[in-house]
Amino acid sequence: MENLIIKGNQTSPTVTFSIDGKLKIQGRIITDNPVTSFKPLFDWIAELKCKKVLFDIEIDYMNTSASMQLFSILELLESKKEIETLKVNWYYEEDDEDHLETGHIFEQKLDRTEFTYIRLAGNPQDKMI
Repeated sequence: MENLIIKGNQTSPTVTFSIDGKLKIQGRIITDNPVTSFKPLFDWIAELKCKKVLFDIEIDYMNTSASMQLFSILELLESKKEIETLKVNWYYEEDDEDHLETGHIFEQKLDRTEFTYIRLAGNPQDKMI
């Protein structure tokens, strides 16, 4: 098994999954077919063999179907008996209450995943008119 690295673009996230259990997904998820887009991630996680997983989720935007796929990835990680510790760092922009709420909903539906919420300060230049 090798690390999984997928370079992101305007509509798909950068994915860095390491065999040592450090997983990161970052960027935007705006895809017409999230099932196909997420398949390599599911396949890789199915083969993952480690006791501790730390998953950094730093998504700027995701559509509803992508959100469902991301939740399914978390469920798959949780179902793997060999993973003893599963932690998620959920990054959100300080003014993005919807994304923060999505993290809380995921956390409530998962039994053994520990969430940490990390607020990102907005770029002051983004707020200039």
